[in-house]
Amino acid sequence: MRLSQLTYILIWTVVVFYACSTKSLPYDNGPVMGEKSINNTFQPILQFMGYKPGMTFADVGAGSGALTVMMASLMDQSNVYIQDIDTTVLKKDNVDKMIDFYGKQSGQDLRKNNKFIVTIGDVQKTKLPDRTFDLIYSNATVHNFTSLDSMVTDLARKLKPDGVLFFRDSFKNDHGAGSYCSDPKCGRPLLTIDEFLGTMKRNGFTIKKQSPDMSGHPVFGFTLTP
Repeated sequence: MRLSQLTYILIWTVVVFYACSTKSLPYDNGPVMGEKSINNTFQPILQFMGYKPGMTFADVGAGSGALTVMMASLMDQSNVYIQDIDTTVLKKDNVDKMIDFYGKQSGQDLRKNNKFIVTIGDVQKTKLPDRTFDLIYSNATVHNFTSLDSMVTDLARKLKPDGVLFFRDSFKNDHGAGSYCSDPKCGRPLLTIDEFLGTMKRNGFTIKKQSPDMSGHPVFGFTLTP
């Protein structure tokens, strides 16, 4: 077999494999994870946040919602809000595919176990209902908020009086190392932890608990200052 023929076959094999793999994906946008990985990734986070069945929960800046639905597969009798500002990524019909997929994978009726609400906000407001949430979780969003003060002020209105707001993100150190987001598609500047905590304090939050490393990044939980 000549080299050109072999090269053609190899290229065609890769193209066919990629096409089949793409078609086999259960939904658009976001990773796909098995039950073991979901448990290993999200059970520690839920435990750290103090999640209990029946709580009302929001994931702010959830992207496509894939990670939120994965997390919700470990929840019970909860209202789960999936929030983002990007309507090209967060789509209800795609979220429905995720719910179907992870319900089948976990052997549950996720729609019976939980209620899912897709919410589209803007750069300054989440558009979530006021005084509603026991837990709000936001992952890798602090450095992406174009107006952190406005968003934090808005989030303060969304919590119940005893609700808790959790942020998980990357931060630069006091010497300036890691000053920008490592994702080449992002590249936005990072805050130091002290800068971040100062922002939370001036917007009426008190730190309740923190973890220095939750799946590679620190997590901070805040309550409203009395």
